Amino acid sequence: MNEKFDCIVVGAGPAGSMAARTAAENGIRVLLLEKDPVIGVPLCCAEGISVWGMHQFFQPDPRWISAKINKVTLTSPSGHKVEIDHPNAGYVLDRKLFDKDLAIQAAAEGAEVRVNCCAVSLLNEDGKIKGLRVNENGEEKEYWAKVIIAADGVESRVGRWAGIDTSLGLEQMDSAFQYLVVSEEIDPERMEFYVGEKLAPGGYVWVFPKGKNSANVGLGISPAVAPDVKPKELLDAFVRQRFTRFSVAEIMMGGIPIFSRKNVRLKENVLLVGDAGRIIDSLSGAGIANALLSGRIAGRVAGQYIRGKNLRVDFLKNYETELLKERGRELRFYAFCRNVFLKMKDGDFDAVVLFLKNYLGGKKIKGIDPFAVVKAIFKSDPKLLRLLKHVVW
Repeated sequence: MNEKFDCIVVGAGPAGSMAARTAAENGIRVLLLEKDPVIGVPLCCAEGISVWGMHQFFQPDPRWISAKINKVTLTSPSGHKVEIDHPNAGYVLDRKLFDKDLAIQAAAEGAEVRVNCCAVSLLNEDGKIKGLRVNENGEEKEYWAKVIIAADGVESRVGRWAGIDTSLGLEQMDSAFQYLVVSEEIDPERMEFYVGEKLAPGGYVWVFPKGKNSANVGLGISPAVAPDVKPKELLDAFVRQRFTRFSVAEIMMGGIPIFSRKNVRLKENVLLVGDAGRIIDSLSGAGIANALLSGRIAGRVAGQYIRGKNLRVDFLKNYETELLKERGRELRFYAFCRNVFLKMKDGDFDAVVLFLKNYLGGKKIKGIDPFAVVKAIFKSDPKLLRLLKHVVW
């Protein structure tokens, strides 16, 4: 028997579970589908989030926190370092627990959660999207709904089926590879970042502690800058250099999309959230807080649309309008910074790190204004201004 819901959410990551929870809180009948049998597994994420990013949405459960970050180090190609004392900078999460708990919260608000359910296709009737065809535990089923929220990640098949251009060129995607490294050579309160043309072309290397003696160690690179470079080989070389003794407990890999100014977040009654909607910090690749925000707005707008009854489907455009009003300037800014970053050479990275050493080093930082920091960097090194000719704001 086919079932009817007000809203179907595809994907139980942070964006999807937040969307399902918020929609259910708004009094509508919600179905949250996860293609994998266990929520939070597999995972491709460095798992970092700022304290501000987390506290917009939650007072975090201590179980979610693998490490609390109070210090940050940035290392340049020539070995220059800036060490930043930044109490309460952020957290490194246990996403496996975090994601599962978010889905449980959605269920507690009334959403129906089903795992091992893979979306197969959209259901159309009279030229309109009416629901989803799903493979659920090997059995094909049909679910009908007035709104579909796609939280199915960077590849977003649901978005593609709806007619949204979700394709990504080389310049719109970064390739990432990560290990969970076990070693005694890890500061449990410090995030480490490394930059350099050969080290991670078009990207950077990170070491994010996961508690005592373990860390997510990974890198992202831009295929547009280095199309023939394999991130695994670069990461292997870095790990051998950074750690004297270590073991690898997990391997993760995946693609990181870049924020798009194009309308890739909405078509009729299909809303794309999180990575599916390219709602991401294009410079760092950070996406958890943006995923939560987009899910919350999409769930709220979906609830308002359903409860409004006589509202036209155009009402759903408020999702993108509200999202970009709240976060658009920041998302465009980081996309701008990434375009400059891709043009930088090792000498530029050295100059920036040396500037930051004077600008931030040796001080106790309560917060960092990225707009002010970037402006100060350009003022400090007029040579960087030459890169702006390559950039469109």
